[in-house]
Amino acid sequence: MIPIHPETIPGSAQELRWVMPAGTLDFVGDVVTAPASIQSLVDSGVIASMVVEPTAVRIRLGENHSWRSDGGAVRSALGAALTEPGAWAPIAETRPDDVLRAAVAEVVQGEVGDYIRSHGGRLDVVSVADGNVAVALGGTCAHCPASDVTLTDRFENAVRERFPALVGVTAAADPGIAGGRRLLGLFPSRPC
Repeated sequence: MIPIHPETIPGSAQELRWVMPAGTLDFVGDVVTAPASIQSLVDSGVIASMVVEPTAVRIRLGENHSWRSDGGAVRSALGAALTEPGAWAPIAETRPDDVLRAAVAEVVQGEVGDYIRSHGGRLDVVSVADGNVAVALGGTCAHCPASDVTLTDRFENAVRERFPALVGVTAAADPGIAGGRRLLGLFPSRPC
C-alpha cells in the first residue's frame, strides 16, 4: 500500500490534495484514465477531475458529493490505484523534465520561495533541461555569503524530495559589481 494523506486546498471545499511519495506516478497533469478502482468513481460522477502533481494527486469531487460522505471511498480507491502506476494515463504526454519543472515550481511557490522572499531575495528559474535546473539569485540573495547554503540545503534538497532523479542545480553567474567578487566590508554599513 502506498502511504497517502489528504491536504485541504484553501477556498475549495470540493477539492483535496492527496499527498503521496515522490515518484509514485511518473507524470504530471490531468488524468485521462486511471486504474479501475478509481476510474469507476470518475465514471459515476463522484470524482469530477484528477490532476497529478509531483507529490500529490489533486481530486475534485463532482456536484452533490462531499468529502464527508465520499472521502472514505475515494481514499480506498486511490490507495489501490496508486499500486498500479502503469494503468494511469495523462491527457498529454509528459517528459521527465516536465515533472521536474512542476517540482521546481512547487518549491519556488512554497516554503523555500517564501523563505527567500522573506529576506528580500529572489530565485528565478533560468532553465530546466536533462534533469538539471539553472537558477539566478536576485535581490538580497544576489551577493549574500549564505546563498550557496540556501541553494543547496533548502532549494536543491526540496526539489530532490519531489523529483529524486534530479541531476543537479546550478546558479547562473551574475558578475554584479566588481566582476562577481564580493565587496563585503568596502562600503560603510548602514546604521540599524
